[in-house]
Amino acid sequence: MIETSQLQTLVAVARARSFSRAADELNVTQSAISQSIKNLESKIDVILFKRSGKKVVLTPEGEKLFQVAQSYLGQLEDTLEEMRFSKDTMSGKVRIGTLTGLGKSWLAPELLEFSKGYPELTVSIKLGFHEELVRDFENFRLDFLVLPEESLPSQGEKVLLAEEKLSLVFPKQKQFKLSADIDFETLISYPTILFELEDTLFFKWCFNRFKKNPKKVNIRYIVNSHGNMLQAVQQGLGMAVVPRHVLMRSYYKDKVNTLGPESDVSNGKFYLVYHKESLDRLRIQKTLDCLTKAGQSFLESMNG
Repeated sequence: MIETSQLQTLVAVARARSFSRAADELNVTQSAISQSIKNLESKIDVILFKRSGKKVVLTPEGEKLFQVAQSYLGQLEDTLEEMRFSKDTMSGKVRIGTLTGLGKSWLAPELLEFSKGYPELTVSIKLGFHEELVRDFENFRLDFLVLPEESLPSQGEKVLLAEEKLSLVFPKQKQFKLSADIDFETLISYPTILFELEDTLFFKWCFNRFKKNPKKVNIRYIVNSHGNMLQAVQQGLGMAVVPRHVLMRSYYKDKVNTLGPESDVSNGKFYLVYHKESLDRLRIQKTLDCLTKAGQSFLESMNG
């Protein structure tokens, strides 16, 4: 019979891709980790890991067991959580996952007042990439997701929150003579600030407005932070494309120019996703109400 501790070790090593880092995470010795994996492999007569440079990675058979182990441990943790806290009280933990930019600019600030209202409730907000967030949700390690439409998991109840808009922003200096009727060639001649070299938001804005993407961009500055991009725009380095809800909550909102809401383009719809079977818990019901109402402020921030 496979022991739960062996599955926990398997999951820790698979995530860390290292026996030593898994040992640190589980607060045991590296030799204990190695012995646990060796015993598990002997028990099922399957090799679970192989070396890849300085890392260890799952074999195809190991990947299958890893997926099962993740799901099992997630459900076990969820069940133990239920046993520790009454379904009818605002205590325990609520776990929410979303993209880093959205979490910093909207979700985290919105949940501050909610958290203050329930001192016995722990609100956990995980910011990251959608692949990992979806995996955690599907394995019941997250209670809620807030993600764009194209990143949604196949399971869970979905509630539309808002449609995100993208705004072109530019300095207030006189040399930046941008207007809503600017032509494509003139636009791309201006110095540009990008989130990364292949800035998907900038190219999406260009394509939606002009039905084509620039073959060459007059790049002035690259920084993977919308806040720092807005600061660079304010200081006159160039124009940039940022999510409108980030702009409307930013210190630089009134310190940069835009082409106006009519020149904004869609960056897709955002949804709230939750486990329907969890609604018998008061803390999940209350959090769902909070997030649904907060969606209205999200919509307002999108539209400015």
